[in-house]
Amino acid sequence: MNGFFELLSRRRLFQAGLSLPATPSAAAAAASTPVAPIYQKLGVRTFINAVGTITTLSGTLMPAEVVRAMEEASRNFVPIHELQQKAGERLAAMTGAEAAFVTCGASAALCLATCAVTAGDDREKMSRLPDLAGMKSEMVIQRIHRNMYDHAFRMVGVKLIEVETADEMRRAIGERTAAVGFVRSHHTLGHKVELDETVAIAHQAGVAVILDAAAELPPVENLTRFVGMGVDLVAFSGGKNLRGPQSSGLLLGRRELVRKAYANAAPHNYFARIAKVGKEEIVGLLTAVELYRNKDHAAERREWHAMLDRIAARLRDIPSVFTEYIPNNDHSHSPRLSVQWDETKLGVTLAQMVERLRQGSPSIEASDMRNFNPPWKGLGIFPYNVRPGEEMTIAERVRRILSAEA
Repeated sequence: MNGFFELLSRRRLFQAGLSLPATPSAAAAAASTPVAPIYQKLGVRTFINAVGTITTLSGTLMPAEVVRAMEEASRNFVPIHELQQKAGERLAAMTGAEAAFVTCGASAALCLATCAVTAGDDREKMSRLPDLAGMKSEMVIQRIHRNMYDHAFRMVGVKLIEVETADEMRRAIGERTAAVGFVRSHHTLGHKVELDETVAIAHQAGVAVILDAAAELPPVENLTRFVGMGVDLVAFSGGKNLRGPQSSGLLLGRRELVRKAYANAAPHNYFARIAKVGKEEIVGLLTAVELYRNKDHAAERREWHAMLDRIAARLRDIPSVFTEYIPNNDHSHSPRLSVQWDETKLGVTLAQMVERLRQGSPSIEASDMRNFNPPWKGLGIFPYNVRPGEEMTIAERVRRILSAEA
């Protein structure tokens, strides 16, 4: 064994089509979706998910092909290093990266990327993390990119040096700089230094760029786009629109840095041992990426629009009700419908609507768009985790609540 996993040796598709209903009669089918006995036994609420791939709402639902692949993977013992190598080779080929491997979520991928640019594969340094004495200990990042998730960088011990402009970024990079961090998200819109310029500045200074692209799928092109731009390490979540296992992520990029990141990962006994990924997640995410690449994304997006159009049509004749599509500031969002009404005239507030949807049967999770980033108006309905027919269940429930109060 050589190349990507040389250090380790020394240490020893198919797309499931969606047939979307065109009439409200599909609501009965959606409402009859069986609840898994385990959740009934535990007394845990299940719900129709009109919010999206939110971790606290259990992410997404995996395609049958992914579930079958994970179940098949569970039947045998395999060497994890060998499985990661083989899966990584296929993932790299599909993404255009030099190397890749499966992690325990996007945060774990970012943590491991930070390990790679600080301790690297130096065992003495690896064993001391997060003590960065004698190592590069700073990461330059745009101020607007700071967020609650950047603890994935900071847990390794690095200090985040905030900048706003390209000139500030150039001046901030110095002998203690381990990498430049970049976050792609609708939460970080408005930055002054774009990704391509960030890569150019960092590389001119001999520093790597680590990209947090956890939720930046779609579009599918992002799987190859960022490494094609020269980004050194890219982290994706496996449990969002890739529809892989919720506890999976993907780290891809330059071969040498990916190798060093994996040297710090479980099942090795170093800093990120706690972020273990199993054979089932490795195979499940690999299968999910294969399915995602071969999916008809344009058709899927048309189906999402059709779902929301059916909801809007069902609510159109209720007095004072207004529906509109919420402007998408980046393509990683699905189409989003906002339902608005005169709260005084109809006697129900937006907060009450969200709670009544949640408390009903079946339970429905939707969004108060005033709390979204950027904020908007009304009840937000996102279709990408809504199963065929469930859109009419949502429409009928909203209609019933508004009509009853009126």
